[in-house]
Amino acid sequence: MLFFNLQLLEAKSNSDKQICEALHNLYKQKLIKKNLRDSSLIIPGLKHGNSFLINPKDLFKNNINFVYVSQYIKLAGRRSYLHYAEYGVRYLDLSYYPDLNLEAFKFNYLLQISNDKIHFKFEEN
Repeated sequence: MLFFNLQLLEAKSNSDKQICEALHNLYKQKLIKKNLRDSSLIIPGLKHGNSFLINPKDLFKNNINFVYVSQYIKLAGRRSYLHYAEYGVRYLDLSYYPDLNLEAFKFNYLLQISNDKIHFKFEEN
């Protein structure tokens, strides 16, 4: 399991690719300094948050388009850890987020939308 601060991640990242890189670097627990030759993004304090991924290994080990991974991270990061810990809820309940534009990620094969819930491909195992 990987905990992270979604608000900080979105604030410090300028693109979907940077979101993926920053969280992947946190997952690898590398402390790479950003320099001219290394475009890796390290965000101090990113690991201090309530957002979580249950199976980050599966998400990062595959060669998946960073736009799909970024959408996955942003949506998974909105879930309640309390609901997961107490009741085993792995999906995102859309009733809490009526402002989400479902059209923006309806083609993301990492997500399954059904009955006002978003299920995450690598979180269901």
